[in-house]
Formats: sequence, C-alpha cells, structure tokens
Amino acid sequence: MAEPDLRTNPGALPDAEPPRIDRYRVNGTRLYAEVRGSGPAVLLIHAGAEDAEGWRPIAERLTGFTVVTYDRRGTLRSGRDNWPGGGSAQHADDAAELLEALGLDDALVLGYSSSGNIALQVALRHAELVRRALVYEPGYLLLLSDPENTHRRLMEAASEHLVDNTYDWAGAYAAVMRAFVLKSEIPADGVETPTLMPWYDERERGNAEALLRDDIPILTAEVVDPTELASAPADIRFSFGTETRPIFRDIAEHLAAVRKTVPDVLNGVGHFLYYHPEVVAAYVRAQSAAG
Repeated sequence: MAEPDLRTNPGALPDAEPPRIDRYRVNGTRLYAEVRGSGPAVLLIHAGAEDAEGWRPIAERLTGFTVVTYDRRGTLRSGRDNWPGGGSAQHADDAAELLEALGLDDALVLGYSSSGNIALQVALRHAELVRRALVYEPGYLLLLSDPENTHRRLMEAASEHLVDNTYDWAGAYAAVMRAFVLKSEIPADGVETPTLMPWYDERERGNAEALLRDDIPILTAEVVDPTELASAPADIRFSFGTETRPIFRDIAEHLAAVRKTVPDVLNGVGHFLYYHPEVVAAYVRAQSAAG
C-alpha cells in the first residue's frame, strides 16, 4: 500500500520545485528528509508537535540554497529507535549525521522553541559542520524566573488529561496549550496566518505525542552549561520576535548575554516562525550573507 501524501501545507508555493525525498540511516535510526535546491546548506529543525512539512513555505522561499528539512526521531515518518530519552544531544547527533549523509557542511542551522535547543546543541557538539546557528526563542524553560512552577504546570496539564484519556495525545496537547496560552500570541494581521492556522492546528494535534513524550518532559527541562556556551567556537546567534511572550525574549537575551552578544529581533513575528515565511526566509538570507 502506498504511503498517504502528507505534503499538504496550504502555504506551499504552487510553482516550487519538488524536493528530493529519501530516508537516511543515521545514528541508529532512520530519518525522513526532504532536500531542495542547491547552494549553501541550510538545515531547518522543526519544534515539538511538528514535522518537516511545517517548514515547507519557508524552505520553498530559500531558492539559491540547499535546504534540508526532516522529521525528527520519534516524529511521523522517521524511526523511533531508542526514543524518547536522548534529549537534544541525541537529536543534535541525528542532525549532524544527516548532514554528513547528504555530504553537507558549513551549514546554517535554524531551530526555534524546543528545536532551538537542538540547533544550539548541533553548534556546540558539531561546530565543524556549522557555519552559523540561528537559535530563535529556545525552549529552555528552566531559565525563567519561576521555572519549576512553569514546567510543572505544563507537565500536570498533560498528565491530568491522560489519566482519564489514555493515549489521547491531541487532547493532552490542547490542555498543555491552554496551560501555556501560546496560541493567543499569534498576530492576526498577517496574510499567511488565517490560511495556515487551521492546518497547523490539525497537524500539531496529529504530532502531539512527540511533544508530550519528548519536548516538554525532556527538552524543555534541559539546561545549558554557561561556560561551554561562552567558549564555544561555533557562530551562534540568538533571536526573538516583537510579538512574542516576554518569557521567550528573556530566554534569548539571557543566552545571548552569556555569549556577550545582543539577540536579533524579528519585527512582527511571534513565537511560531511558520506563520511568517517571508520574514524568516529574509532573515536566513541576511544571516547567510553576513560575515
């Protein structure tokens, strides 16, 4: 039986060249990946409750680059070997081996939210493969002013729902989002937002298990060694959006300060990068061209 076509993002460009699709055996599992175009390498890492298709509107706008998107270990079309439990280090090693399998290096790596944690770890663990890491509003929740309560609130929201609704990952995901009130931060004046919001909501419900078993309990409970971050040889840029929640701005500013840098600011952008493909693609281009 043929696999269902999961490439359904309504924000896709109608005339975009189709990607080269394959599954790659890396780091003890198999990763589904899509590769577009040619030129300098760009690796886009999806956050929790997402998959490669979420990056499609951004990837298709990055003509002139070799753009790699993939389903992380434990997500949708990729394997679940030794998952969950390896945290951002395992995901970073997966990403590095994927780049090597594709014959790519000197890559610009972009991640946000929990995948920002992964993008940072790719830079820290595999600096030889990274030209620049763009870490947008990473999900290091333990850096918040009241970290234990924030993280516990998310965990409790999921656990309380799953007690009486075993394996209802979509329902638990909705409970977590209510506890964190993230979706209310999405600006309503963008051209893409009204079209894309229902699709992303549905897609995230379908991918909710990975968020609830990996991103929230593991990735967002991680910490960064400030000494390692300060001395890392890789080029790392932190950033946040003007329409985001203050907690994400605070995290980005804290980590940038460790590097003795100032975070980049994306005007008009909230936490969810996929609602702003034009802005994000322009940011990637600018960062690729920067010295």
